[in-house]
This record gives sequence, structure tokens and C-alpha cells, in this order.
Amino acid sequence: MKLGILGTGMIVREFLPWLAGPDCPFTVQALCSTQRSAPVADEMCEQYGIPQRTTNYFELLQWVDVIYLAVPNLQHYRYAKVALEAGKHVIVEKPMACTAAQTEELAALARRKKVFLFEAMTTQYLENYNKIRELLPRIGRVKLVQCNFSQYSSRYDAFCAGETPVSFDPECAGGALMDLNVYNISYIVGLFGEPNQVHYLANMERGIDTSGILTMEYNSFKAVSMAAKDCGAPARYVIQGTKGYILQKSTANWCGGVTFHPNQGKEEHFNLNGGRPRQAAEFEAFARALENGDQEIDFSFDLTSCTFCGTCADFCATKSITLTDDYMMVGTTPEDFMVRAKFIKKAPPKPKFTPEQLAEMKKKAEAAKAAKAAAAAAQKAE
Repeated sequence: MKLGILGTGMIVREFLPWLAGPDCPFTVQALCSTQRSAPVADEMCEQYGIPQRTTNYFELLQWVDVIYLAVPNLQHYRYAKVALEAGKHVIVEKPMACTAAQTEELAALARRKKVFLFEAMTTQYLENYNKIRELLPRIGRVKLVQCNFSQYSSRYDAFCAGETPVSFDPECAGGALMDLNVYNISYIVGLFGEPNQVHYLANMERGIDTSGILTMEYNSFKAVSMAAKDCGAPARYVIQGTKGYILQKSTANWCGGVTFHPNQGKEEHFNLNGGRPRQAAEFEAFARALENGDQEIDFSFDLTSCTFCGTCADFCATKSITLTDDYMMVGTTPEDFMVRAKFIKKAPPKPKFTPEQLAEMKKKAEAAKAAKAAAAAAQKAE
């Protein structure tokens, strides 16, 4: 299926080399950027053999079957809704939306349009995470869960100097809860389901949570999630039970090696992710779901998304934080949202490169794939 990407940020640059390679189940057809990022998008298209580029989101929707949304948190809901209305499958980065109500609305719209809606929460699809599920019965009755995702933000100094970067802007769904603790919450809810109660204690600066501790109460155990953008600490994920514990020393979005430490017996170590980009497993899972029409995987993580978004909404309400929707989509005006007929045009897509340029790009892409395959074969032979 043809995949279109909205955005040119760090995450896109991280996974695009694999996504454009021979092992990816999707064909990267187009890239959409802002006018400001157009030169960067041009370079990425040429480097990875992406045939089409645009600065108009509605044009992107004409060219592809699946949309990947790599935009700031606050924009997820609106971009996803427009794509779903246009009958496109959607992959949206975490968090799916800023509130539980928005998340539920998007899920209902996807069902009504009979298309797929995925949250790109890498943790849920990684082999190491599946291994944790498998190991849980061996630690006995779970008593305590601890998660710590703390990293000193490169933008925190600017924030302290009086600037308001997007990641620290309460009106743009910034802060430690939305940016980092979302991974911890998904990690826990994906393993144990929805908690009975949730409480969030935050360190607030200029109206935004720069760090905080979230507690989750279950019937027979307690879970604690810590996340910080104003200080750093080693990542630690520990699930403690009556017969042993499970330990990870990496953040939830990477879900690195797993150690099972029984009360009696030897430690066991596992690392099953295979050294691939952390997004590879989720893209493969999405492709299988699309091919097989498997809606179970599509909606099985509604619970994690809605639990997280509900927590965010409760927190924002207690702190009197208002999430504004005063932004526009790439290549649009506010009036475009009132005219749904504009979402789909029947005109054939217009290539953004000459035939000669496309041929040269294809040649480079094939050469890159051949070189990658040769390197893999050589490594296997060793």
C-alpha cells in the first residue's frame, strides 16, 4: 500500500531509512511538509527515492492509501479526522489525541468509514514487550510496578530563560505527561488494563508540568510512573511480584533487554527486538492488519489511548490548562474545514519531479537497496 508522511521531524528521519528499504511492507509514495521545511523534504525525497512531495495536506491525501502523522501533539486530532473523513487509513504518533473524547471520536469515525486507525506507540509491538507478557505469570502475584522516563530536555534552558518552546507550551499539549509519561502509562495499561484510580502530582513551572509522578491503583497492586523534562535519571522499569521481578534498563519507547530475576534460581536475560529500528515491528503489525482486515489490533489499544487521554484531561482541568485548537493545517485555510467536498479531488495526481529526475531517483534507490542487501549477506556469511 502507498504510504504518505506528514512531517519531516526527528522521528521521520529516524525511521525513513528502514521505511524506504527493501524490508518495509509499505511503499513510501509522498512526503508533505510546511513551506519552511520544503528544502528538507526535497532532500529526503531525493535521498530515499520518494516520488512525490507537496506542501498541501489535501493533495497528499489524493496520492496515498495510508497517512502517517508526524506533527505536534495538539495537531493529531484534526489531521487524523480529516484523513479519516477522506477514507484513508491513519497512523498517528502518540498521543492519539489530547482528550479521551477526541480519541473515542476518532475511533468511532474510523469504524464508520471502515478504515484503520493506529496509534504509533512502538512499545506495544516490540518483541521484548511481548516477552514481558509471557514472563508475568512467573513472578507470582504482582505487587508493585515502577517506571521512570526522565531526560533533561534540550529546550528546558530556553524555557527557563523565558521562551516557550512547543514542548513546554500548555496551549500546545506540551509537558512531561504528554511527552514522556504517555509511554509509561501505555506500558502499564497494555500489560494490566485500565486502573481503578489515577493520580498525578506535577512540578509546575509557568503553567506546565516539567516533571511529575503518576500513581495508578489496581485491585491488588500499585503502579508508579515518573517522567521528567527538567532533570535526568537512568531509565528503570521494574515489575515486582511475590516470586520474583522483571527489570528493564531502557525507556519504554525502546523497550530494551529484559531480565527475569526469580526469588529462587538464576537470572534469565532476553533481548528479542533484533537490532532493527524500533518502529519496524509496528509498521509490520499495521501492514498485517491492513492486509488481513484485522480490526482487533486496530482497536485493541483504544483502552490505553483513552486511559492516558482521560488522565491528561483530568490533570488539565485541575490546573486550569486550556488546550487551544487555534492552528491551521498545511496548505489550508480555516474555511477548508467547513467544506468536506474539498477533501477528495478526482484529478489525477501531478508528479513533483520530471521523468528524468524520477528515473534517477529510482536508480539511486535501487542501488541503495542492493548495497544494503549485499552488506546484510556479507554480515550473515561472517
